Amino acid sequence: MNITGIGSVQTYIYNSQTGKLSSKDGSPDEFVDYFNGTLSAESSTILNGYDIAKRSGIKNVIEMAYAKGSFQGNSAWVASDTTECEITCKIVSGEEFTYTVNGDKVLTCYAPATLSLEEMEGWGKNIPFKTHQSKACDFATNSMNFAVGDVFDLGNGYKLKVGEKCVEADGYGNGNAADDEKVRHLEYGLNALIHFADQQWPAALIWKEHTPMLLSLLEELGIDTSREFSLNGTKCIVENGRIGEAGNKWFIPSVAHDNALKRNEELLSKLLSTQK
Repeated sequence: MNITGIGSVQTYIYNSQTGKLSSKDGSPDEFVDYFNGTLSAESSTILNGYDIAKRSGIKNVIEMAYAKGSFQGNSAWVASDTTECEITCKIVSGEEFTYTVNGDKVLTCYAPATLSLEEMEGWGKNIPFKTHQSKACDFATNSMNFAVGDVFDLGNGYKLKVGEKCVEADGYGNGNAADDEKVRHLEYGLNALIHFADQQWPAALIWKEHTPMLLSLLEELGIDTSREFSLNGTKCIVENGRIGEAGNKWFIPSVAHDNALKRNEELLSKLLSTQK
């Protein structure tokens, strides 16, 4: 048995009568012994954190595989009187495990990487922007930068200025109350958009009611929001009336997610015998 890690694909045979797992070819296997309770984590020489997650996933699969009526219409679901089934686990990443029963995929387990409180404390707060190099819209790449020091003249007596930590609007009182309120919303929306583009805030903090105004501003600046675009290096997309990060299926910004995932994978890779 090799050390379990990203890319590992391992197949086992489960016997419902004995409640035991075995390797597909019947050879000795530390994970099998660990799963069956005949080998402790401390005694293992190769098992690691990935094996803990894999053991939990296989137990869930076994419970579902033999649940009466659960697998109707899917050949992977086994009959209650079936003695053995073949279970395969593939470790896609440090947070994604897929399982098949008798060759059919039945379950994907996600264990999202988590952030520390310190990493989340800046969300919603006006922390210093990261981008200081302004860049006008590049039509070829559908990209631009919002940077500290940028000033956007809205053409109606109002201006938006990108400060060190937040966006500020000038010109309040030049229009009517409705104009002031609109600019106030645009001021907050752009502030959230730039923090998002700088990978400091999650996309959820760009409120949906501010999005139409932000999209109009982006389009005036040359960005085509009907397709993928890039702001401050972050790939963006508009879906269901919201601006989000393209390809990011997690709530947290991708840079924060990648850092957390790296830490998680380092922890999972540690041998169980060395963990306390």
